[in-house]
Order: sequence, then structure tokens, then C-alpha cells
Amino acid sequence: MSSPVPDPFASRSPTPLSQDSGSSSGGGQNDREHPLPATPISPMAGHSPNEPLLASTSRQPSYVSSPLNPNVSSSRPESRGSMSRMGHDDSYTPLGVGPGGYPFLGARESSVGSRGSMLLYRLASDSDPLDDDPRVSPSRHPRDRFSMGSDSGLSLHSVPSGSKYPTEKFGTGGKGAFLAYAYDPSQDQNGPPDAEDIMHDPETLDHDKRFSAFNLRGCFNITVLILLVIALVCLFTLYPIITFLRSNKRNLAIDNNVQVNGTGQVPVLTNFPSLVDVHTPADVMARKGWDGHDYELVFSDEFNVDGRTFWPGDDPFWEAVDIWYGATQDMEWYSPEQATTVNGSLRLRLDAADPATNHGLSWKSAMLQSWNKFCFTGGYIEVSVSFPGTSSNVAGYWPGVWLMGNLGRPGYGASTDGLWPYSYNACDVGTFPNQTNADKQGPAAALHTDYGRDKYNFELSWLPGQRVSACTCSGSEHPGPSPSVGRGAPEIDVFEAQKNKLGDGGKVSQSAQFAPFSHDYISPNGTGQATFFNPAITAQNTYQGSALQQAVTALTTVPERAYFGTGAEFISFGFEYFGDPNDDNAGYITWQVDGTPSYAVTSQVIPADPLTEISQRQIAVEPMSIVLNLGMSQSFQPVDLTAMTFPGDLLIDYIRVYQRTDKKNIGCSPPAYPTADYIANHMEAYTNPNLTFWSGDPSTGIHAGYSWPRNSKVGLRPLIRCGAQ
Repeated sequence: MSSPVPDPFASRSPTPLSQDSGSSSGGGQNDREHPLPATPISPMAGHSPNEPLLASTSRQPSYVSSPLNPNVSSSRPESRGSMSRMGHDDSYTPLGVGPGGYPFLGARESSVGSRGSMLLYRLASDSDPLDDDPRVSPSRHPRDRFSMGSDSGLSLHSVPSGSKYPTEKFGTGGKGAFLAYAYDPSQDQNGPPDAEDIMHDPETLDHDKRFSAFNLRGCFNITVLILLVIALVCLFTLYPIITFLRSNKRNLAIDNNVQVNGTGQVPVLTNFPSLVDVHTPADVMARKGWDGHDYELVFSDEFNVDGRTFWPGDDPFWEAVDIWYGATQDMEWYSPEQATTVNGSLRLRLDAADPATNHGLSWKSAMLQSWNKFCFTGGYIEVSVSFPGTSSNVAGYWPGVWLMGNLGRPGYGASTDGLWPYSYNACDVGTFPNQTNADKQGPAAALHTDYGRDKYNFELSWLPGQRVSACTCSGSEHPGPSPSVGRGAPEIDVFEAQKNKLGDGGKVSQSAQFAPFSHDYISPNGTGQATFFNPAITAQNTYQGSALQQAVTALTTVPERAYFGTGAEFISFGFEYFGDPNDDNAGYITWQVDGTPSYAVTSQVIPADPLTEISQRQIAVEPMSIVLNLGMSQSFQPVDLTAMTFPGDLLIDYIRVYQRTDKKNIGCSPPAYPTADYIANHMEAYTNPNLTFWSGDPSTGIHAGYSWPRNSKVGLRPLIRCGAQ
């Protein structure tokens, strides 16, 4: 049994479909009672309006070619798959062919000889001229309804006048007539090819002529792509490299400084120090160096904020140590409580103490260090100080301001063992223990010196050798940048104050310490080597060294007004220095007292020495930290406790550091002379002041227990030849 086919117009009509003798109202039970005639419907364009729509006829169906149904043959057999959307295999679509050959409702859909024509319609509007328009479907029946075959072939659909598409509106002149869209596919097929046809039509005759693998447009596209790739490479590779190179100096300047962010910005916060103190006067931000170069202020501390403390963690730049300085057998204990700021200056106070609560010592004082917090390489440092004492003739106070290479921490003997005061980048006997060959048979100048001391057996050197020298074997511990670079912890003193040992008044020694040593600790002081700017107040120091150091030093008279009891004025001291790691002969140091140059040396005061078989030493190229202290020791000068008054205060008004505008190098671990990893890997030596030696049995309590690096030149311990076990 055939399935009923729903009327596509029924849902749009408010009135039920009527019935007549030739149709039924739907595809229900009456479908079997009214079979369709066996003869196909012939929708002739010129049929009589009185002729029944589905009347049998012997005429063959006529198909008229139109813009919407081109190339239609005069007859067409029925075929499966030619059904409309309302029928199936043998049904008839409600399409016809109107005047002019345009299709309208009631015509059979064509699939033979057709190019897949699309029968598209729209309702005519009031503005459409419908009279004699060949696209308008003609009137099919004078009655108020028309019928269409069902998909079963047994019933008809009747559309009443109340339908959304009543019969009278299908005729010519009806305002609601269907208009066929005028589209002729044959025009597309028979017309000239479009420009894009060649892309998918391989039979185009001029394909090879019009297109080739190489043409102007293709070359242009490839060029644009290449330029785009180059631009991307520049943006993501070249630009970052250029940015790094341009900002590297600034990055080094703020390295390890928590006060400066990654973009170099320095916050100005209440009670929060900055690299350059906000209280620094504007007129001291720059200076002209004695070398003729322009210098810029890179660090300052004016100490204008009272009540500052310097216990570990209290300050971003300074830390007061809690140690006994055993290297010089000091009489005091350095305690952080003895350092503070008062009345706009830093005060380091030396005072009497109860030995029971002061580690068995009767005095306590203070030492501030910027070790591993603030360092700089090359430049000018200036301090303004006032000395303790009722006058310059009081012996015993030992105030000092000095620099040491960051690889050694002052007061922590294991860290400086084999590093202080080396400033040497050669691989020879100068790196050996005692500066003698492995067989201990020479050089002769190292075995004996008349300028030595009895407690050192008049031997030139009692140093253990340069721990991390230019002779360091590959694979041994070395701070870098390579094992072939000699490293050390050199020392340069801004001043060490003392009473004049040869007469009245106060003196400051301004010096630099070096290792290895020249024979008899001799430092030439001829023209081009040393300069004494005012011989009336400055002269070479008679002390030139010992088995632990060689000193290049001069003594300068201190103005009397600088002492607490005779004016308590602040006097400036400082030095300007430059060391060139690429040219050991290019360095110099110039000291000043009270704003006037006092003493200057060049690298020629520490030349190669054939008698001790050592090479040229260097003016310091290491990152240098700052040390401020007030102590007393019989090893430095006689201590006259009867003349000294307690408390005694070393007052520091400011500290300022300048560097050449084209050679700024701030940081404790610069790439050329790193220290951070080496320190971190040997922290016990840098934090335990009771340790004296780098290597050795740690159970003794004075040995750190680290291995001594192998040396390619010697075979005797503590230095071990490369490859030896």
C-alpha cells in the first residue's frame, strides 16, 4: 500500500481541501479508490481552460526549451529520479511551461537532455509588470481550486481559493503570480571562459603560454616572503642581541643590587637606600679625573639618616661583622652594635668592654664591609672622615678605609688563603708556595732576603702559593672565566691612619699590596713609576713588605684639624685607579689627601723581576669591596692606652664612588671576573671566621677541608701537577 503524501500547501491553507469526482482531499484511504490514468499528463502550454487538468490524452508531452530548461528534446520518457520534491518515481511535478517557454507550476521536471536546470521562483510584487511577461505562469483552471497528483498516483490534492496560493493568482495579471528567475546555464557553458577557469581546466589552449613556474607576480611573492622572514629573524634574533649588547654595561652596573630593578629603575622610597644616595648634593654628581677622563657618580652613601644599624640583613650595602680580626692580632672584638649613624655621619666606636661578655677582650669596635653586596672595578673612591683622639700625637687608634678583591672576605682567613694579596696573571714560579721551585733549590732571591724578618727565617715569601692561578689545571676548581686566568684578592688602601713614628703629628699610609714579591720587596720609584706631589708632606714609606705582602706605599701628613680634640673637621681621602686586564703595563693609582693629589704610581713599580723569576704584576682588575674599620694592634703601631680616650669615634661623613663615563663596571661578580658561584660553592670558608686554611683536615677546626687546585707547573703539595692523583 502506497504511503500518503502530505500536501505541501495544506499546512498553509486555513480551509480544508474540497473533493470532487476526480480528486480526493488528501493522501488517505481514498487513494485506492481513484487511481491515476495510465497515460501521462501532457501539460501543454496552449490547453483549453475548460479541459480537465488530468484528462487523458494521446498527445505526446511537449517540452519547450527555455532559459531555465535549455536543450530539452521534443519528447522525454519518464525516468526514475525525475520526481519533484512532492512525488516519487512516477509522479508528476506541479510544474508547467508557460508562454515564452518559461516553466511554471505543473510542468514535469526534466532530467534528460538537461544541464541540471534550476527552477527557481519568486512571488511577483506590485511593482512587477506582469502583463505579457513570459515568466508568469498562466492560469490553469477557471475554478477556485486546482488539483495535483499525489505521490501514489491515486489521489489529487485540491487547492481551494482560500489557500495561500489561490488559483486566480496564478494567472497572468495576478498580483501574487510566480515569476521564474531568468537564468540560462547555456550562457555560462557556451560563453567565453572566465579568468579563473584556467585554474581548473587543463584543456585550456593557452595554459602553458599564460602561466609558468617563473613569472613576475611569483617572483614578487617570493621576494615578499623572503623579506618577511628576514624581518622576523631581525625582530626575534638580531634585535634582542643588539639590545643585550647596548644594555650590558647597565646590567652589570645593577648586578647583585636588589635596589635596582631589571630596567635600571631606582625607587625613591622613604628610609630605603638607593645606589646613589638621594641626599647627595647635585654639584658632586660628576668630576674630571686626574687621568683627564670624565667621571660619573655611581654610588654614594651620605649617612644622613640617623639610627641606622648594620647587623646582618639590616642594610643592602653594608654589614658589620661579628669577629676577632686574628690576621693582625687586634686587641678589640668587632661587634655590629658599635656601628650606627648619628648627626648625619657614620660612627664606628672603639670602647672599653667587659672581657666576660666580650669574648675575652677588653675592647670592642666596629668593621663595616660591602663584601658581596657592593663592588666596583676601576674608578675613584672618596671618603670624608674625622679621626678620634685628643690630637694627632696620640698613638694607638688604627682607623682604616680600604678595598679588597671580592674573592676574599676580610677577617675570614680560609677565604683569603692563597688569594690575598695576589694580583697576578702569569704561569710561573710566582704561583708556587714560597715562590720557590718544586725542588726548593731556588731562585736564590726567594730563599733569602736581608730585608726579611727573623720570624720568617729571612725568607722572601711564606705565602702558600696562588690558589687559583693561570696555571690551574682544567677540571680543577676555579672561579672563572677560565682556568688560565689568574685570580686573587688584592688590596688597595684609601688610608690607614697612625701617629708619625719618626716625629710629631699624624700620618696616613696610602698603599697597595701585591704578590708575588720582587727581590727584597723593592719597588722602583723613579720617573714614570712613582710621583710624590708634595714632598713636604708626602714621602715613601720605609716599610716595603714582609714574607706576607709587598707594599707600594707612601706616608702623608694629616691636617691637625681632622682630629676630634683639635677641630673634629671632616677631611677627604681617596684614590683613583685603573687596571687593564689586557695590558698589565697600563694600570695606575693616584691617591689624594684633603682634596689634593698626594702620591701616584704606575704599573712600572711592580715590574717583572728576573732575580725572583716572576712576571709583571697587575694593578687590581678584580671587583673590589669596601672595608671601614677602627681597630688597634701592636702589630701596626705601638698602642699608648694612657694617651687614648674611650670611647673613640671614627666619623665618616660620606662615601662616594665614581667611574669613567665610558667604563662603568659595578657588581661583585662581573662576567670577566665572576665570584658568585665560587663563593656559593665554598660558603663555609666565607661564613666561618674561625677557619684559617682553605685545605687540610677540617676536624682541626681551622681548616675548611676544600681541595687545593692542581697546578700545571709544580709537583709538590699543596699544589698538585695536572693529571697526578
